[in-house]
Amino acid sequence: MKPALLFLARFVALTAPLVWLWRAGGLSAYHALFAPIASAIYGWLGCEGIATPARDRYINFVPFLTLMLLTPRLRARRRFGGLALGLVLLFLLHVAVNATADRETQRLSALASLVLDAAPFALWIALAREFARGLLPRRRADG
Repeated sequence: MKPALLFLARFVALTAPLVWLWRAGGLSAYHALFAPIASAIYGWLGCEGIATPARDRYINFVPFLTLMLLTPRLRARRRFGGLALGLVLLFLLHVAVNATADRETQRLSALASLVLDAAPFALWIALAREFARGLLPRRRADG
C-alpha cells in the first residue's frame, strides 16, 4: 500500500472515534473552557457583548490532533511542541473568527467557515512539512 493511502487509512481510523468523543461531550467541555476565556479576551480588547456559542466547526481540533499524533518520524519536541502551539493557535483562531459572526444570527460567514476548516491542515503542513512534502507525487524533470 502506498504511504499516502496507509496514512489516510490511519487518519480515518483514529479520527472516527475522536469525532464520536467530540460529539458525545467534547464540544460541551471545550465550550465550558472557551466561553469564559473568549469573553475575557473580548473584554480586554474592548469588544464587550460578543456571544460565545458552542460551534460545530470547533471540531477542527480533531483532525489537527490526529495528524500530529500519526505523522511518522517527527521528533518528540516537534510533535508535542507543535501540538501545543497548534492547539493554542486554533483556540485563538476560534476566538477571532467567533468575533466576526453575525450579531443577530450568530452565523459565521462562508470565508470564516472555510478558514476554520482549512486551519488544522495548514498548521499540520507547516509543522510536519518534510513528511507532508513526501506525500505528494514527485514531478520528473525532463532533460
